[in-house]
Amino acid sequence: MATSTNNDFLLSTADLAAFVGLGPKECLQELENLYGNLSYKSLVEPKIVRRYLSSKGYQYPQQVISFQMLKGGVAKTTSALNFGLRAAMYGARVLFIDLDQQANLSFALGVEDESLPVWVDIIEKKKKIEEAVVAIDEGVDLIPSSLNNSVLDRVLLNGSRNWAQAVKTPLQQIKGAYDLVIIDTAPNLSAINTAVTCASDLVVLPINPDKFSVSGMKKHLADLQELKAEFDLKFSEKILFTKFDGRESASREILSQVAESFSDQLMSHYIRTSTDIKNTIGTSKTIFNSKSNAKEDYDLVTKELLGFLS
Repeated sequence: MATSTNNDFLLSTADLAAFVGLGPKECLQELENLYGNLSYKSLVEPKIVRRYLSSKGYQYPQQVISFQMLKGGVAKTTSALNFGLRAAMYGARVLFIDLDQQANLSFALGVEDESLPVWVDIIEKKKKIEEAVVAIDEGVDLIPSSLNNSVLDRVLLNGSRNWAQAVKTPLQQIKGAYDLVIIDTAPNLSAINTAVTCASDLVVLPINPDKFSVSGMKKHLADLQELKAEFDLKFSEKILFTKFDGRESASREILSQVAESFSDQLMSHYIRTSTDIKNTIGTSKTIFNSKSNAKEDYDLVTKELLGFLS
């Protein structure tokens, strides 16, 4: 993994202090008493955050989490990205895997080199999985995607290989180095997405406050249940409500309907609409360098998924 080169990927001392219930100065003093003078006063490196939170009893889950949804435009990639980056700021060791041929996650992380190995190269044994890993920052690695992955389904279905294990088996070789493996998928039901599901401990389904998104979510949930039965899988599902606007009755009504019908799967926190999300995608900045709704919401979602909220 890389060392941190981007201060926007570091947790602020104020955010860490608020999380553990201390004032910023008190938190900084405690950190320096424990670990010596910090490289920064207002920012804390992930390795220090990890040691500090571990000393307070927080544990980092080892999980493969895939972000999936049959319908596009639901902030799937955005949610995978911001969850992973915030988790890394809290000290988690994160591997992103981009399995969408549009490669939006890769672009958002600053990787646009079409010559880099992608998952189809791993499947065809042209590259080892270790060779496909790109170091992004301290605690953040990526296996990128490109248009080369557009043939993934054909390669899986035409070959004699066990395509349902096309993600799980290669991943076994490296996933022990990470707390979180976060997989972004294309918005469809496909062979590679089935393979992703077979490798997942948790599937997160982002949805928008519109009836088409809810319909897509219901279809996707039904498909996941079929896969559970067919392959004897034990993963969990979580529904993440995105693009919520409390000023719109449709947002309130659909959130209420989903909460009533899917109370066990709906996450406790949701993502409000925010221009900050769109403005940071594809830049070296993150939403966590701002004081926006998006920062607050993805921070809470991250803590919920990490199990950091009591």
